[in-house]
Amino acid sequence: MIDLDDDSEIVKIDLLVGHTSTIRAEPTTTHNPPRTHDWEVYVRSADAHGDLSCLVQRCVFYLHPEYPDNKRELKATPFVIQESGYAGFHLPIEIFFRTEKAPKKFRIEYDLDLHSNPEGHINRQKESYVRKYRYTFYDPDPDFRQKILAAGGKMKDIDTVSANNNDSIVEEESVPPPAPAPASPPLSESDPDPARPGRDLETLF
Repeated sequence: MIDLDDDSEIVKIDLLVGHTSTIRAEPTTTHNPPRTHDWEVYVRSADAHGDLSCLVQRCVFYLHPEYPDNKRELKATPFVIQESGYAGFHLPIEIFFRTEKAPKKFRIEYDLDLHSNPEGHINRQKESYVRKYRYTFYDPDPDFRQKILAAGGKMKDIDTVSANNNDSIVEEESVPPPAPAPASPPLSESDPDPARPGRDLETLF
């Protein structure tokens, strides 16, 4: 519990965490089992103009142990991992902030799903999944506040916040997939099953 007064500052930032899954024309021949999909997983600011490198020091992606060097640490944007595979798996992601004060990081329990296409339908060759995570900071120091804002964060009205919050919270919600462009064949996109919540995640929907 924290005490909020008229001088308190609240800053929030929305991060998008998602992945794409594409069925390969031919499975790989150099892996056992053969890899049937190409996939990409990412972390980015929900604000298209936000510079996430201002706020995030590094992202660590924990791939399945079958992958060589399965702990992938990225220290610069874009925070994207590209690989191939034959099945989905649990993929924890740790995001480290550029601050010396707690909380310095938060962990997302992400599920990477590789879709199936048993009938070979062309519109199901590629699917996308995305979730939004909102991180709220209470009374950040001035330097850290500027980093949050530069990354796409927004100041929040104190009147809309309950006084029974922790020093920082993470909220999670599904993001509807974008509508396909009328001039091109639509790609089938679907929301993922909710990511398994970690100890510091609060599911909105």
